Amino acid sequence: MIDWAFIAEAFPQVLASIPMTLLLVFVSIPIGWVLGILIALIKNAKVPVLYQVSVVFVSFMRSVPMVVVLFVAYYSVPLIIQSYTTSIGLSVNVDAVPAAAYAICAFIFEQAAYSSEVFRSAILAVDKGQLEAAESVGMTKTVAYLRIVLPQAITSALPNLNGLFVGLVQGTSLAYFVGVYEVMATSNLLATSSYAYIEAYLMATVIYEVLSFVFNRIFRVIEGRASRYLNLTAPDASAQTA
Repeated sequence: MIDWAFIAEAFPQVLASIPMTLLLVFVSIPIGWVLGILIALIKNAKVPVLYQVSVVFVSFMRSVPMVVVLFVAYYSVPLIIQSYTTSIGLSVNVDAVPAAAYAICAFIFEQAAYSSEVFRSAILAVDKGQLEAAESVGMTKTVAYLRIVLPQAITSALPNLNGLFVGLVQGTSLAYFVGVYEVMATSNLLATSSYAYIEAYLMATVIYEVLSFVFNRIFRVIEGRASRYLNLTAPDASAQTA
């Protein structure tokens, strides 16, 4: 039987951990996706050295389980920082850095790797003739990318970005392995004393389901508006390049 009394008592405490889950997501996503765009541009342009580094980085991040990346960030990065600061005569207390910071670093790298492939394919899907036309009327390549190529690429990438976003919302549950008390960690902690794990996982399931539903709906609205915006501005762009 499900212990409804436990759920009634514990659910508010689990709800109180949602801000930590959202913090992990909303800090990791913007930084990770900006890095993803930069990596995509580097790979498409085949910039010497940076291209090889980005290929290795993306391959590594896509091949290693996320929990391993979290452990590496949590246990190895502090040692590297402490070793480096000691070598230059500085004293840094790495223990003062919250576990969430290391988790965010791991999630940023994951998002950068996966989103870079999404952005790279989306950029390649944009008609190259538009870029050539923009350059022919005096636009620099940078301005043409910012005003013509990237808006179209990001719009076409939105469905895949939606998947990455919702996947990270669910993936934050792994952060409890490194001591971050988000939804899953809080649920486990509350269940330990009474062994009400079924109830705890039920609460976590409901919360993740609701969060995923809300963000899916938000992305659908954004996709619709972005598509309409591009359809409205497409004639103007063609007129300028004619």
